Amino acid sequence: MRKVILGISIILIGIFPFFQGNASERPEIWGIAKMTFQVNNIELARDYYGGFLGFEEAFSYLSELGPITVFKINDHQFLEFTENRHATPECTLLSVSFECDDLPRLRSYLKMNGISVFQDIKPDRAGNEALLILSTEFYNLEFISFKKDGLHRLSERRFLGKHRVADRLHHAGLYISDVEKANYLYRDILGFREMWRYKKEDTSVPNFIYLQLPDCIENIEYVIVDDRNSSHPCFRVEDMQQTIYDLRFRKRDYPFAKPTIGNGNRWLLNLISNQGARIEFTESFTVR
Repeated sequence: MRKVILGISIILIGIFPFFQGNASERPEIWGIAKMTFQVNNIELARDYYGGFLGFEEAFSYLSELGPITVFKINDHQFLEFTENRHATPECTLLSVSFECDDLPRLRSYLKMNGISVFQDIKPDRAGNEALLILSTEFYNLEFISFKKDGLHRLSERRFLGKHRVADRLHHAGLYISDVEKANYLYRDILGFREMWRYKKEDTSVPNFIYLQLPDCIENIEYVIVDDRNSSHPCFRVEDMQQTIYDLRFRKRDYPFAKPTIGNGNRWLLNLISNQGARIEFTESFTVR
């Protein structure tokens, strides 16, 4: 009998690391949920993102930062703005959010890997659950679980007007000052995968690095330039020429750059908003 018990014990000890490893695996990260910016004039943001780019203002809610105004890209992606009349510069990234269904498991995974949780899981004032960690920069990294009775989910199939210039974020451009620190967090801990990088001949570090989110096809872009305010949304469009037609028709004396072929061999269009923010558009395929 003792031999049987001993044998079972050895088997359990042998398989324990397997179960322990599964428990410590990172849960899925499904995509870019939102980018939240601080502006010094919310009416200018309404005019640009609503009137010019055509995104509908879906709802607003109170937060610890004050009222949040939400523009809807699609049922899973949003741009959010909070106003600070004394803010300088005029448009600053406060946080980038990624969708994750299992925040308790993610919290355990992050803590096991030495990543400090800045704000533990709790309901936000839009009715969702969120987990906040410090990024390697001045903005925060949020993981959000959209709840069915939260404002974002309650807006499903609404506020998707035909005048919005794009219907999906292609990537979130993020200002990065230290590539090694960023790689430890995004690549080594969170499982993002580097796709490609670009470096000018006269620089010692790359200027741009694209990383794919681990469980979907969306991307982030390290923007490694001497401009803390270079974080930006990049929208995917199917027809860049039609996008140019649409935006030029709506133009209200906003700076309007010429399209270029980017380092990834795709058409790019970069605009500057009425508050100095960079807005980027890219086709989803290479130049044909």
